[in-house]
Amino acid sequence: MSFINNNGIKISYSIIDECDGDYLLLHTGLNSTKEAWIELSYTEELKKHFKIVLIDPRGHGESDKPRDLKKYSFKLMADDVVALLDNLEIKRVHFFGYSLGGLVGWQMINYYPERLLSLVAGGSRVKFPPDRPNAFLRLSFLQEGPIENADTPTQPYDIEHLLPNIKLPVLTFVGDKDTSCYPFVDEYSKLIPNCTTFVLPDLNHPQTMMDKEQVLPRVLAFLKEYSTK
Repeated sequence: MSFINNNGIKISYSIIDECDGDYLLLHTGLNSTKEAWIELSYTEELKKHFKIVLIDPRGHGESDKPRDLKKYSFKLMADDVVALLDNLEIKRVHFFGYSLGGLVGWQMINYYPERLLSLVAGGSRVKFPPDRPNAFLRLSFLQEGPIENADTPTQPYDIEHLLPNIKLPVLTFVGDKDTSCYPFVDEYSKLIPNCTTFVLPDLNHPQTMMDKEQVLPRVLAFLKEYSTK
């Protein structure tokens, strides 16, 4: 286990380097950790084709968990990813994120598209209504004591207008019982020039990520199609 420091926030990461393929960064969902990718056996096959970078986002796993809500945003988590890539001297990666990880992936494509080779965003969406409760308040359940600045308003999250200009290959997927994401995936995926989407029947939000047998073959085929090695 290793760490970097990004503006005072310690970020935990690990690397699985067992082949000569492109780098693939795996970003977990809210309240999960980088070990989930190993426990669900995603890395078992992916490491045969890619050098794997696993990250605990701020507030998760072995990374720092600041109590100030202002220290959490999807953009700050994308900044952490870039700081990690810079530290490792990695120019570009394939990015595979689920749930929160997918949201961070959209921020990467928004602010740092030059650092990506492709994006896989599962169980995510490209905008939230302005009155949606701040998702990062859920992190308070992982901490001892209340989060500071808990009255911080939800930060705007809407990159739909950017989608027609995305030049990178994108893969999105969702379960059709995922009520927070499924209703929107068809609409926004059609706006992305080079986007592939698949929907898994009868699966809700957590079940979709856990169904590696259906998810991984599709993801791996996509990543291999856009591999540079």
